[in-house]
Amino acid sequence: MNEDKSIRVIVILSDGIRGHLNQSRGVALWLSMMTGAEILEAEVPLLSGAARTRAKAAARKLVQGNRRDARDWLAMADGDAVVRRVGQWFAERDIHEGTREVLIISAGSTPAPYNLALGYIWRCACATVMTPGIVGTGPFDFAIVPEHDYPDRKPNVLVTLGSPNSIMKDELKKQGEALLQEYPANSSRIWSILIGGDDGNYSVSPAWIKKKIGHIMKIAEHEEADLYITTSRRTSPGSVEALKYIASHSTAVRYLLIASESDFNPIPAMLGFSTEVFCTEDSVNMISETVTGGHRAVLLRVAHKKGIKKMLQNATAWLVGIGALAPNMLWGIPKFDLVFEHFARHDALLEFREWIKRRHETIVEPQDEEERKMWEEFNEAKRAAQWIYENWH
Repeated sequence: MNEDKSIRVIVILSDGIRGHLNQSRGVALWLSMMTGAEILEAEVPLLSGAARTRAKAAARKLVQGNRRDARDWLAMADGDAVVRRVGQWFAERDIHEGTREVLIISAGSTPAPYNLALGYIWRCACATVMTPGIVGTGPFDFAIVPEHDYPDRKPNVLVTLGSPNSIMKDELKKQGEALLQEYPANSSRIWSILIGGDDGNYSVSPAWIKKKIGHIMKIAEHEEADLYITTSRRTSPGSVEALKYIASHSTAVRYLLIASESDFNPIPAMLGFSTEVFCTEDSVNMISETVTGGHRAVLLRVAHKKGIKKMLQNATAWLVGIGALAPNMLWGIPKFDLVFEHFARHDALLEFREWIKRRHETIVEPQDEEERKMWEEFNEAKRAAQWIYENWH
């Protein structure tokens, strides 16, 4: 496959958010396996205050910009260090501007203008994961956008279900065995719990941890299942302390990793040995990883933040429901619920309350052979990489 088209280098631009980096890495890893491309990573500056406001406003010029606009914007946005670093990488590899052997990829809004600006300077291909604010998907050669963002159906846009990620199904078992060697299970029933954290829509409070996770711990103890648990960097300190406390008093907990205290990501390993995987609703990434890993996700509903924002989200959803607004106007919680509904329709996701009722049932495989094969092979990062490869020129 790598004889037909030449992609020598993939540059990942990161804003330091683990979930965003995971999405870019997933696509880059699959594309590298297809082409032999080298993967390099660089972090973009994280501006704040007035500098951030000015850079965001000026980024609009990049939508239909040129090399001069790119250089001016990078100088304004403290991008000189990124330019020098990427330029040094290219010089060391004898890569010249306009060779079309380079892909720059990023996820989220913060790195997107840097991505475009570097693309203008070196005249190389640019890819974005998700719809970036300000610049949108239009200027990019490739845009990988989840269905719940209701992206425009354009030649440069690939619509995905959930988020792409770096889960490699063939590697999970080996990673799982390595973790089990260090933290062995006592039972053949191994349940993993993936806990997210607070954001603009959701709240994972200490009280919620004690009630919901404590409930799962009691069930696990009663059914002699082992629990392996990890958190997100968004999990609040209070919730982390509550989790540590109840975990220390549960005989079912075999492993607990606090994301804010370790750089190790145990999720691939946990997906390699789990018989059940529980995910909090605030993290579409964790849910997508679970499904990509070949599991049905058990959805743990968390608290929804109240206030005018929530009221407006609900009002928008109601107007969409009666046909007064288009579905692409949905935002916040109602938008993410659509993702869960899609997974649930294909039995790739189960609400916790339904799991309680059905947990002793045998999982029924999809009767439709085409659907069964689709979920066995479900990997949006791989599909995105294949799409980029097929459209590379």
